[in-house]
Amino acid sequence: MTPVQEKQVYRSRNRRRHGHGGLAAAIAVAVICAVTLGVLQTKAAPARRAAGAVSATESTVETNLDALAPAAKTETKIVVAIDPGHGGVNPNIGAEDAGSEGSGLREADITLKTAQLVCEKLEADGRFAPILTADGTEYRKPSRRAELAKAAGAELLLSIHLNYDADSSVAGFECYPATPQLATNADSLRFAGLIAEKFAALGLDLRGADGIRYIYFDANDNRYIRESTDATPIADPTFTIVQACGCPAVLVEEGFISNTQDVARIASDAGCEAAAQAYYDCILAYFDLQ
Repeated sequence: MTPVQEKQVYRSRNRRRHGHGGLAAAIAVAVICAVTLGVLQTKAAPARRAAGAVSATESTVETNLDALAPAAKTETKIVVAIDPGHGGVNPNIGAEDAGSEGSGLREADITLKTAQLVCEKLEADGRFAPILTADGTEYRKPSRRAELAKAAGAELLLSIHLNYDADSSVAGFECYPATPQLATNADSLRFAGLIAEKFAALGLDLRGADGIRYIYFDANDNRYIRESTDATPIADPTFTIVQACGCPAVLVEEGFISNTQDVARIASDAGCEAAAQAYYDCILAYFDLQ
């Protein structure tokens, strides 16, 4: 709250405390009369009250009380965290974290561009308060990005990445929701299903059973994958950004930056726009909005 808002609240409280006595008295009389009438009606018709009926007088009083507290009815915007994979100079390696590189492109550039487009669409919608967990100007490790999303009260997190393979023929889409041992699994899995369906419609092949997979890291930090059909809870951790953000989350590998067909679909200018629109549509569907 700004200093100006604090002053306005203070003045408003003073007016309620010291002024407008006539209005307060009128409201008090109206409420007392309504309650008295309600008591009389209760004694006159106990059977109807027991059946759950509400008198017209009670309904009117509730409506008036609602009108006196409009602030309590104010809707808040939905906070969605958009995480552009990689970016910024990593002090641990003394170089920029560009992510994968291929087809003359860098993963960090594509993910940031796509993430910014998603945020623009959410902002233009008016019902959302999107946040970028990083903007490419500084390196932020996954745990820090997760902290930022959690601190902002994010209700959903989308982490955008691209894959790479030395074999340029390898292609396709896959995404990783929160794993079965996490409380956010069910909603994360639902969001992942929406995304996989959209990217299949863009022409991306779905890797694995349905493009949705669980990833784990063992005690030696080696990763292993299970298909989404395997709902067995496993204690090993998954991606930090997905596990630590405090809300349903999905990390997406949109396609392979090493494959020219995937690049054309999701990494060109038109491809980034198409991917951003797909994410926006999925976010609307996740929150059951039109």
